[in-house]
Amino acid sequence: MIDLSKYRIIDLSHEMVPGEQKIDGHYLHGEPFFGRSVEVQEFMAYGARMHFIQSQTHNGTHCEGAYKYLDEGPDMAGMPLASYIGEAVVCDLSHKGPGEGIRADEFRQAGVKSGDIVLVRTNPEHSGELPYFEADVLDFFIETRIKLLASSGGLYYGPSTVPNAHIDAERRLLQEGIPMVDALLGLDQLTKDRVFFIALPLKMQRVTASWTRAIALEEID
Repeated sequence: MIDLSKYRIIDLSHEMVPGEQKIDGHYLHGEPFFGRSVEVQEFMAYGARMHFIQSQTHNGTHCEGAYKYLDEGPDMAGMPLASYIGEAVVCDLSHKGPGEGIRADEFRQAGVKSGDIVLVRTNPEHSGELPYFEADVLDFFIETRIKLLASSGGLYYGPSTVPNAHIDAERRLLQEGIPMVDALLGLDQLTKDRVFFIALPLKMQRVTASWTRAIALEEID
């Protein structure tokens, strides 16, 4: 049995603030996530308050799966749960400047090994031009057989000067069985090089992404 008293439970998820249409007609404005809104409509059923919800699945902190690009790839209900839970290595690349390349040897130096979940921390203050993976990074991830790539989202998976480089990189990773978790928040809270990471997707068919409550378990000294 896991003794949670030996770990810090660290929330790595964005908080979503939906717009809400109340039963009495009042409307409460929400806070869109980088332009992606969530709208809920209140109703009563079984004597309790409930909500209809409308939004994108690629919103807030979310898991992504193969069906995003691959017609025959598994949707979120079909993605293996083991991909989204396990030992993770924290790769702090927050020193990377706008448009600066990230090399494979930086992940080697961080101790990335087969079966790892890779958590990539970048500088959240960057806007516009972002750091990017150089071509050898994808080769390294695939050859090493990492389990999952998770990041704050403040980077490209290929140089922005190459058309569709980010999309092509995502497709290649998914074809190789490496899914993603996007838009993590608070990686700067982690103090250890390795943590136990959990970001399970909803068991929902026909969608390419799923909201998640991502957490890290960090061992207490």
